[in-house]
Amino acid sequence: MILECDIGNTRCKWRVVDGDQVVERGSFALADGFENLVLTSQPKRVRVASVVEGDNLAGFTRFCAERGFSPELAHSTAESAGVVSAYNEAAKLGVDRWLGAVAGYKRIQGAVLVIDAGTALKADLVSAAGQHLGGYIAPGIALMESSLLAGTDKVRFDRQDYTAGVAFGCATADAVNAGMLAAQVGAVAVAIEEAKRRIPEGFAILLTGGDSVSIYKALGEAHEIEIVPELVLDGLQWLLP
Repeated sequence: MILECDIGNTRCKWRVVDGDQVVERGSFALADGFENLVLTSQPKRVRVASVVEGDNLAGFTRFCAERGFSPELAHSTAESAGVVSAYNEAAKLGVDRWLGAVAGYKRIQGAVLVIDAGTALKADLVSAAGQHLGGYIAPGIALMESSLLAGTDKVRFDRQDYTAGVAFGCATADAVNAGMLAAQVGAVAVAIEEAKRRIPEGFAILLTGGDSVSIYKALGEAHEIEIVPELVLDGLQWLLP
Protein backbone atom coordinates (compact mmCIF):
# COMPACT_ATOMS: atom_id res chain seq x y z
CA MET A 1 0.00 0.00 0.00
CA ILE A 2 1.14 3.53 -0.84
CA LEU A 3 0.21 6.84 0.79
CA GLU A 4 -0.13 9.59 -1.84
CA CYS A 5 -0.28 13.27 -0.87
CA ASP A 6 -1.05 16.39 -2.89
CA ILE A 7 0.15 19.31 -0.74
CA GLY A 8 -1.24 22.51 -2.22
CA ASN A 9 -1.00 26.11 -1.14
CA THR A 10 -3.85 25.84 1.37
CA ARG A 11 -4.93 22.19 1.57
CA CYS A 12 -3.53 18.67 1.59
CA LYS A 13 -5.41 15.99 -0.31
CA TRP A 14 -4.37 12.40 0.38
CA ARG A 15 -5.26 8.81 -0.29
CA VAL A 16 -3.90 5.31 0.31
CA VAL A 17 -3.81 3.01 -2.71
CA ASP A 18 -3.36 -0.72 -2.90
CA GLY A 19 -2.68 -1.44 -6.56
CA ASP A 20 -5.56 0.12 -8.48
CA GLN A 21 -7.80 0.34 -5.42
CA VAL A 22 -8.18 3.37 -3.14
CA VAL A 23 -8.23 2.09 0.44
CA GLU A 24 -8.93 5.43 2.14
CA ARG A 25 -8.78 9.14 1.35
CA GLY A 26 -9.20 12.55 2.92
CA SER A 27 -8.22 16.22 2.90
CA PHE A 28 -7.58 19.02 5.39
CA ALA A 29 -6.40 22.62 5.58
CA LEU A 30 -2.65 23.03 6.00
CA ALA A 31 -3.31 25.54 8.76
CA ASP A 32 -4.84 22.72 10.80
CA GLY A 33 -1.64 20.66 10.72
CA PHE A 34 -0.70 17.22 9.46
CA GLU A 35 -2.09 15.61 12.60
CA ASN A 36 -5.33 15.62 10.60
CA LEU A 37 -3.89 12.97 8.30
CA VAL A 38 -5.21 10.00 10.25
CA LEU A 39 -4.48 6.60 8.73
CA THR A 40 -6.24 3.34 9.47
CA SER A 41 -4.05 1.38 7.04
CA GLN A 42 -0.29 0.72 7.06
CA PRO A 43 1.28 2.04 3.85
CA LYS A 44 4.84 1.06 2.92
CA ARG A 45 5.65 4.04 0.68
CA VAL A 46 4.78 7.75 0.57
CA ARG A 47 4.57 9.58 -2.77
CA VAL A 48 4.24 13.35 -2.54
CA ALA A 49 3.39 16.28 -4.79
CA SER A 50 4.10 19.55 -2.99
CA VAL A 51 3.95 23.14 -4.20
CA VAL A 52 4.92 24.46 -0.76
CA GLU A 53 8.31 24.74 0.88
CA GLY A 54 9.67 25.82 4.23
CA ASP A 55 7.64 25.22 7.38
CA ASN A 56 4.71 23.52 5.67
CA LEU A 57 6.89 20.92 3.97
CA ALA A 58 9.06 20.55 7.07
CA GLY A 59 5.92 19.78 9.04
CA PHE A 60 5.07 16.99 6.65
CA THR A 61 8.62 15.64 6.81
CA ARG A 62 8.36 15.49 10.61
CA PHE A 63 4.98 13.78 10.33
CA CYS A 64 6.54 11.10 8.12
CA ALA A 65 9.62 10.66 10.29
CA GLU A 66 7.50 10.13 13.41
CA ARG A 67 5.71 7.29 11.63
CA GLY A 68 8.75 5.72 10.02
CA PHE A 69 7.95 6.94 6.50
CA SER A 70 10.52 8.21 4.01
CA PRO A 71 8.63 10.54 1.64
CA GLU A 72 9.40 10.47 -2.10
CA LEU A 73 8.88 13.92 -3.65
CA ALA A 74 7.85 14.29 -7.28
CA HIS A 75 9.67 16.88 -9.41
CA SER A 76 9.00 18.38 -12.81
CA THR A 77 11.36 17.07 -15.48
CA ALA A 78 11.98 17.62 -19.19
CA GLU A 79 10.13 14.39 -20.03
CA SER A 80 7.95 12.00 -18.07
CA ALA A 81 5.90 9.02 -19.26
CA GLY A 82 5.89 10.21 -22.86
CA VAL A 83 5.11 13.87 -22.15
CA VAL A 84 7.72 16.49 -23.10
CA SER A 85 7.73 19.77 -21.17
CA ALA A 86 7.31 23.11 -22.98
CA TYR A 87 9.56 24.81 -20.42
CA ASN A 88 13.21 25.43 -21.28
CA GLU A 89 13.89 25.08 -17.56
CA ALA A 90 11.62 22.14 -16.85
CA ALA A 91 12.19 22.19 -13.08
CA LYS A 92 10.48 25.61 -12.89
CA LEU A 93 7.15 24.21 -14.05
CA GLY A 94 4.94 23.69 -11.00
CA VAL A 95 4.92 20.02 -10.08
CA ASP A 96 1.13 20.03 -9.70
CA ARG A 97 0.77 21.28 -13.27
CA TRP A 98 3.25 18.69 -14.53
CA LEU A 99 1.54 15.84 -12.70
CA GLY A 100 -1.84 16.94 -14.03
CA ALA A 101 -0.54 17.19 -17.59
CA VAL A 102 1.10 13.75 -17.45
CA ALA A 103 -1.89 12.10 -15.76
CA GLY A 104 -4.30 13.73 -18.20
CA TYR A 105 -2.32 12.58 -21.21
CA LYS A 106 -2.03 9.02 -19.91
CA ARG A 107 -5.74 8.95 -19.05
CA ILE A 108 -6.85 10.15 -22.49
CA GLN A 109 -4.00 8.61 -24.52
CA GLY A 110 -4.24 11.68 -26.70
CA ALA A 111 -4.51 15.45 -26.82
CA VAL A 112 -5.83 16.96 -23.60
CA LEU A 113 -6.47 20.32 -21.95
CA VAL A 114 -6.14 20.09 -18.17
CA ILE A 115 -7.83 22.78 -16.05
CA ASP A 116 -6.92 22.84 -12.35
CA ALA A 117 -9.22 25.15 -10.39
CA GLY A 118 -7.54 25.49 -7.01
CA THR A 119 -5.96 28.40 -5.12
CA ALA A 120 -4.66 29.37 -8.54
CA LEU A 121 -6.48 28.57 -11.76
CA LYS A 122 -4.17 26.67 -14.11
CA ALA A 123 -4.53 25.38 -17.65
CA ASP A 124 -2.10 23.11 -19.50
CA LEU A 125 -2.36 21.72 -23.02
CA VAL A 126 -0.73 18.51 -24.27
CA SER A 127 -0.77 17.43 -27.92
CA ALA A 128 -1.62 13.95 -29.19
CA ALA A 129 2.12 13.36 -29.60
CA GLY A 130 2.74 14.14 -25.91
CA GLN A 131 4.18 17.63 -26.40
CA HIS A 132 3.26 19.99 -23.58
CA LEU A 133 2.27 23.25 -25.28
CA GLY A 134 2.27 25.52 -22.23
CA GLY A 135 -0.64 26.99 -20.35
CA TYR A 136 -2.11 29.69 -18.11
CA ILE A 137 -1.85 30.62 -14.44
CA ALA A 138 -4.38 33.03 -12.94
CA PRO A 139 -5.73 33.80 -9.45
CA GLY A 140 -8.34 31.33 -8.29
CA ILE A 141 -11.54 32.25 -6.50
CA ALA A 142 -9.91 32.19 -3.05
CA LEU A 143 -7.14 34.57 -4.16
CA MET A 144 -9.66 36.90 -5.79
CA GLU A 145 -11.65 36.90 -2.57
CA SER A 146 -8.65 37.76 -0.39
CA SER A 147 -7.52 40.44 -2.86
CA LEU A 148 -10.90 42.15 -2.78
CA LEU A 149 -11.01 42.11 0.99
CA ALA A 150 -7.44 43.44 1.28
CA GLY A 151 -7.74 46.09 -1.41
CA THR A 152 -11.13 47.64 -0.63
CA ASP A 153 -12.78 49.21 2.40
CA LYS A 154 -16.45 48.68 1.58
CA VAL A 155 -16.64 45.52 -0.49
CA ARG A 156 -17.54 43.04 2.22
CA PHE A 157 -19.26 39.75 1.58
CA ASP A 158 -19.82 36.23 2.77
CA ARG A 159 -18.90 33.61 0.20
CA GLN A 160 -21.38 31.21 1.76
CA ASP A 161 -24.22 33.52 0.69
CA TYR A 162 -23.57 32.68 -2.94
CA THR A 163 -25.97 30.30 -4.71
CA ALA A 164 -26.86 32.01 -8.00
CA GLY A 165 -24.08 30.90 -10.38
CA VAL A 166 -22.99 33.71 -12.70
CA ALA A 167 -26.35 35.54 -12.66
CA PHE A 168 -26.06 39.27 -11.95
CA GLY A 169 -26.19 39.88 -8.21
CA CYS A 170 -28.58 42.32 -6.54
CA ALA A 171 -26.60 42.40 -3.30
CA THR A 172 -22.87 42.82 -2.72
CA ALA A 173 -22.26 39.19 -1.75
CA ASP A 174 -24.12 37.89 -4.82
CA ALA A 175 -22.41 40.37 -7.15
CA VAL A 176 -18.92 39.59 -5.86
CA ASN A 177 -19.34 35.84 -5.86
CA ALA A 178 -20.94 35.81 -9.30
CA GLY A 179 -18.16 38.07 -10.58
CA MET A 180 -15.39 35.85 -9.19
CA LEU A 181 -16.94 32.75 -10.71
CA ALA A 182 -17.53 34.55 -14.01
CA ALA A 183 -13.84 35.48 -14.12
CA GLN A 184 -12.90 31.82 -13.66
CA VAL A 185 -15.35 30.64 -16.30
CA GLY A 186 -14.13 33.35 -18.68
CA ALA A 187 -10.51 32.27 -18.26
CA VAL A 188 -11.44 28.64 -18.87
CA ALA A 189 -13.41 29.59 -21.98
CA VAL A 190 -10.42 31.53 -23.34
CA ALA A 191 -8.15 28.56 -22.58
CA ILE A 192 -10.47 26.27 -24.54
CA GLU A 193 -10.48 28.65 -27.51
CA GLU A 194 -6.69 28.94 -27.45
CA ALA A 195 -6.41 25.14 -27.29
CA LYS A 196 -8.70 24.90 -30.34
CA ARG A 197 -6.37 27.25 -32.19
CA ARG A 198 -3.36 25.11 -31.28
CA ILE A 199 -5.04 21.70 -31.79
CA PRO A 200 -7.89 22.24 -34.29
CA GLU A 201 -8.36 18.49 -34.74
CA GLY A 202 -9.71 18.27 -31.19
CA PHE A 203 -8.77 17.39 -27.62
CA ALA A 204 -10.31 16.19 -24.37
CA ILE A 205 -10.94 18.59 -21.47
CA LEU A 206 -10.29 17.46 -17.89
CA LEU A 207 -11.22 19.60 -14.89
CA THR A 208 -9.84 19.16 -11.39
CA GLY A 209 -9.37 21.21 -8.21
CA GLY A 210 -11.56 22.47 -5.39
CA ASP A 211 -13.64 24.87 -7.51
CA SER A 212 -14.06 22.47 -10.43
CA VAL A 213 -17.73 21.68 -9.75
CA SER A 214 -18.73 25.36 -9.62
CA ILE A 215 -16.94 26.06 -12.89
CA TYR A 216 -18.40 22.94 -14.50
CA LYS A 217 -21.94 23.95 -13.57
CA ALA A 218 -21.43 27.51 -14.82
CA LEU A 219 -20.09 26.33 -18.18
CA GLY A 220 -23.20 24.23 -18.60
CA GLU A 221 -23.35 22.04 -21.69
CA ALA A 222 -21.24 24.35 -23.84
CA HIS A 223 -18.29 21.93 -23.74
CA GLU A 224 -17.70 18.25 -23.11
CA ILE A 225 -15.73 18.29 -19.85
CA GLU A 226 -14.85 15.48 -17.46
CA ILE A 227 -14.23 16.19 -13.78
CA VAL A 228 -11.32 14.16 -12.37
CA PRO A 229 -11.00 15.14 -8.66
CA GLU A 230 -7.67 13.38 -7.97
CA LEU A 231 -5.85 14.00 -11.25
CA VAL A 232 -2.69 15.35 -9.56
CA LEU A 233 -2.54 12.29 -7.30
CA ASP A 234 -3.07 10.09 -10.36
CA GLY A 235 0.11 11.52 -11.86
CA LEU A 236 2.30 10.26 -9.02
CA GLN A 237 2.28 6.72 -10.39
CA TRP A 238 3.98 7.98 -13.56
CA LEU A 239 6.57 10.26 -11.94
CA LEU A 240 7.31 7.94 -9.01
CA PRO A 241 6.54 4.40 -10.26
